[in-house]
Amino acid sequence: MIELIEARKRYSGGQVALDGVNLRVDPGDMVFITGHSGAGKSTLLRLLMLAERCSGGQVRVGGRDLAQLRGSAVARYRRSVGVVFQDHRLLMDRSIEENVALPLVISGFPSDEIGR
Repeated sequence: MIELIEARKRYSGGQVALDGVNLRVDPGDMVFITGHSGAGKSTLLRLLMLAERCSGGQVRVGGRDLAQLRGSAVARYRRSVGVVFQDHRLLMDRSIEENVALPLVISGFPSDEIGR
């Protein structure tokens, strides 16, 4: 499960990207994030990837508060997360499925798990 609880992100200079966002995504749910440029969509994903940290509130994944992760735990968590960016950053000689599966292959996941 993914949960954002009153999640806030304020950048230096005072720009507010997220202000008290609450979201719950249960296993198996499919979510589309839409909004105008500057609405905070990319910031939300960056918080989930631990590319940035919340200014306030909580981001929880699988019951873990991401703010508590440090050092090697951050690296392990990041290896478990996959994102396809809007500018595609894909390997052009591979299918979309192969691009999405590549981090799992590199991490040594069994092929039957990758296929799920």
